[in-house]
Amino acid sequence: MSKYNFLFFKITFFIFLIIGTNVFASEEIKEKVEQGSEDKDWIDRVKEEIRSIDLSEFEDEKEIKSRDKKERKFSEKKIFEEIGIGLSEKGMYLDFIKNANKKNQYGLRVNYLPEDFFTHKEIYVDDRNIKAEYLGLGMLFQHNFLSPESRSNFYVRANADISSFKLFHNIDLSKEKRIENNVEYSCPGCGTLTIETDPNKIYFVPSFHIGYQFKNTPNLRTNISLGIQYVLPGNVRYFTTEKLPGRGPYPSDWSDTINSRINNYVNKTQNKIDKYSEFQPSINIGFSYAF
Repeated sequence: MSKYNFLFFKITFFIFLIIGTNVFASEEIKEKVEQGSEDKDWIDRVKEEIRSIDLSEFEDEKEIKSRDKKERKFSEKKIFEEIGIGLSEKGMYLDFIKNANKKNQYGLRVNYLPEDFFTHKEIYVDDRNIKAEYLGLGMLFQHNFLSPESRSNFYVRANADISSFKLFHNIDLSKEKRIENNVEYSCPGCGTLTIETDPNKIYFVPSFHIGYQFKNTPNLRTNISLGIQYVLPGNVRYFTTEKLPGRGPYPSDWSDTINSRINNYVNKTQNKIDKYSEFQPSINIGFSYAF
């Protein structure tokens, strides 16, 4: 064999070797791809079978309790579960209530009685009604006798308010008159006398109620309660809008006369307030909405 023929033979052999290697490699790759595809189809079928399984059938009692506990914890994250609004002898009130358990509740109450909301017509001095102003923030605790599913329910409630309030009335001193030697004197420049309890004093007002609740809807309830509260107003003070005795020609003792009448009004007001018992009736009428 010549040198050239031998070289041609080697080149041809190497070409067939390369082609054969590529063919076997291609067949192997193809086989792996097909096998991988079959493996993927098998995995997908297994996933579908897993998804179709109802896992709730395999839950045991411990898992159910654990889930219920998580749901209760989620419920406990609520700041308040019921809001109430209504009227009482202390004016308007707003309740924020939280459930301790099925029959016990606790929460916050805000009371507000504006100055001109109403007057205590039974508390008066010389036909002048005494007005009241009240602002209180307190804690409440309520125990229901029946289950929450009941349409009607009876309860007892205890409240404790930290409050600021005052009882007061105003007297127009310009209408004060005095007759001397058939001459009528008045004091148009004397201004207004205000008699009031200390508005800056902080009071503790506890109360106890027995109530009835009617469930209008699953969430809306009507509430009415009667009870008793402890209130101690304290002593009164007074001031005038003008310097006494005012302007104009008056008798020499006119200033003493006005001061004497002021003292009389103050003493009558204090005596009237002192006659009332520290234990006063209380009534609440309102609505509440449960979330």
